[in-house]
Amino acid sequence: MQSTINNMANSVLNGTATRDEVRKVTDWFSSTIEGQQYLSDSIDRDAYLFESEPHVGDLFSPSQSDHLYKKIEKTIYEKRIRRMSLKVAAVVLPILLISALGYFFNDHAGVFTQTTYAELFVPKGEDARLFFQDGTEVFLNADTRIRYPEKFGLRKREVWIDGEAYFNVTTNKRRPFVVHAHNTRTVVTGTSFNVNAYGDSEKIQVVLDEGKTSFQVLQNSFPMLPGQKVEYDKITGKTTLHNLVRPHNASLWKKHIVYFYDTPLSEVMKVLGRQYNVEFHLQSPKALDYTYTLTTKQASIDEILMELQKIAPVKFNREQNKIYISI
Repeated sequence: MQSTINNMANSVLNGTATRDEVRKVTDWFSSTIEGQQYLSDSIDRDAYLFESEPHVGDLFSPSQSDHLYKKIEKTIYEKRIRRMSLKVAAVVLPILLISALGYFFNDHAGVFTQTTYAELFVPKGEDARLFFQDGTEVFLNADTRIRYPEKFGLRKREVWIDGEAYFNVTTNKRRPFVVHAHNTRTVVTGTSFNVNAYGDSEKIQVVLDEGKTSFQVLQNSFPMLPGQKVEYDKITGKTTLHNLVRPHNASLWKKHIVYFYDTPLSEVMKVLGRQYNVEFHLQSPKALDYTYTLTTKQASIDEILMELQKIAPVKFNREQNKIYISI
C-alpha cells in the first residue's frame, strides 16, 4: 500500500497523474504524517538543488515562479534550451506543482505563504502533548508556554518556549529544529532532549537523551552528546556541561513521576507549586537549609507532603491550595 501511494505521489509531482490520483495524493498529503513528511522531503530536495545552483538565487514568490515557468516553457518549445535551463526547469516545475496542490488541500504545504504563529499555554496542575506537522512530538510540563509556526519554514523548524518541554524531533538533516528559550538556542536535526527554561528560574538546563545537539548562547556554541546536561546561569552568564549517569531522570515528569535528587527546598516548592497548582508560604526560613531526594509515582499533593516530612524535620500544613512551611 505504501509503495502504491509513493508511486502515485511521484506521478503527481511529475505531472503524469490522473485526476483521481491527484485527489488521493492530495488527501494523503493533507491528512497523514507520512504524506506530510513525503511532501516535506520533496520540498527539501528541491530546495537543496536550488541552493547548490548559484544562478538560481533565493526562493521565488508565486508570481516570480509563474513568470519563470512561462519563460522556461517558451524556451523548451523553441528547442533552444541550454543544459543549465533544463536543470532549473527540473527544479522549478515540481515546486510550482506543489504550490498549485496547495489550493486543493487548504494550503497545508504553506511553502510561499507568510508565516503565521500559534501559541499554547499549559496552566499549573496540568500537562500536554503536542504533535507538529513534521511528526515531531512534544511533551509540555505545567506552567509552560510554547509559540510555534502553523507551518514550519522551508529551511528550518523553530519554536519558542518558556517553561519545560521534552522533544522527540523527527530527523531532517536539511531542516534543523531550533528551540529558543530566553536568548538561548538548542539546535538539532533529529533527537530526544529535555529543556527546562522557566522565566522565574536563574538557570536553563538542557539534557540530551539521544542523538546530537548544539546549545548556543550569545556567540558561543556547546556541542552535546547523549547523557550530557548543559546548564546556563542567566545571572552570571556561565555555562557548564555535565555527564549524567541517568539522564532520563530529568524527564520523568512526562511519566507523571515526581523526582528530586538532593534538591533544595526552594526548588521543591517551585516544582510542586507548578505540578499541583498550590502556593507555598515559608514561615520558618531555616527550612530552606534542607534538601530532598525522592522518586515516586505522582500521587496527591497530601501524599507527597507526607513523604517529604519523613525526609527532613520540616512540617507542611495545607489549607486548600495554600501550604504553610514551618520547623
